[in-house]
Amino acid sequence: MVPSTEKVETADDKIRADFQAYKDFENSEELKHFLELEKEVKSSAFVVRKKKMKRAAYLESEEYQKKTEYDVLKKSEQVVWYYKTKKKYPFKEIEKWNLTFEEKFNSGKLNTSKWMTRYYWGDKTMDSSFVLEDDKSFITDGDNIEFYDNKARIVTKPGKAQGLAWRSEQGFVTEDFDFTSGMISTAKSFRQKYGVFKAKVKMAGGSVAQSFWMVSDTMLPHIDVARFENGKLYSNYFWGNGHSSQKSVSKTGGTKYADEYFIYTLEWTPNKLTWRINGKVFKTQTSGVPQEEMYINFSSNLKKDASESGLPSAMEIDWIRVYKLKAES
Repeated sequence: MVPSTEKVETADDKIRADFQAYKDFENSEELKHFLELEKEVKSSAFVVRKKKMKRAAYLESEEYQKKTEYDVLKKSEQVVWYYKTKKKYPFKEIEKWNLTFEEKFNSGKLNTSKWMTRYYWGDKTMDSSFVLEDDKSFITDGDNIEFYDNKARIVTKPGKAQGLAWRSEQGFVTEDFDFTSGMISTAKSFRQKYGVFKAKVKMAGGSVAQSFWMVSDTMLPHIDVARFENGKLYSNYFWGNGHSSQKSVSKTGGTKYADEYFIYTLEWTPNKLTWRINGKVFKTQTSGVPQEEMYINFSSNLKKDASESGLPSAMEIDWIRVYKLKAES
């Protein structure tokens, strides 16, 4: 059973908030003052001074004030929490990683220093958007990217457009389309080899193909971290070259993954790919593991054989985070 998204996200947010609070307090003037007091009141010189004083004199002394302050601070909620947490120290896993990329979509518009809205290959070679042979919606230059409540929506909908389409026998040809769609890509701004790539995404039910995927300068290798199409959720990997390509396709009934947010994660090491849904392992791959930097993409497309009902349809993205081992940074 996949745990609830709320439960997973709440636990993750809490451990990260606790880690930040722990580090903040560890470097605070409050803790510094407490440790200075502790060092003094536990010193042999302090004990000797206290013993030489009569009780009345001690109660009016600076030593008494410092000891009282120390005792109060020692029992304070923050100091007790700090030392209890220090003993358990549940942050070892967090400390292994650097956050290398984050997107929260909280500006209400697309950050074009991070994102492009075309396939990288079309932008690089033709300075143009294009679509693939099996697409019947055209990818616009950002017109189908919407924002609300600090979330991005990639919308597929009816709409007239003209643009390039790849045809295997003709190459790129200009065609008219009755549907439009969109994508966002970090091809120009961010690429990484190995690490943890995760996003909180809501896939729309219906016939539109929606995907969180990764690729490099060439078409292969290609990783579908999560792809939703025709009522099924896929985690796929394609590798090799055009003459000798291989694939590993995993799928599950997608009804429960439609119209709800889930956290989709790819963990990538030199020897293994691991796909997770809300932290639960869905797929692993140990052959053909990519060894080059890859960039991340989110897209929605109406395919040639897909039903046109249920439009407009939107793939929603709440946040994206990428981590890399500090040892590899």
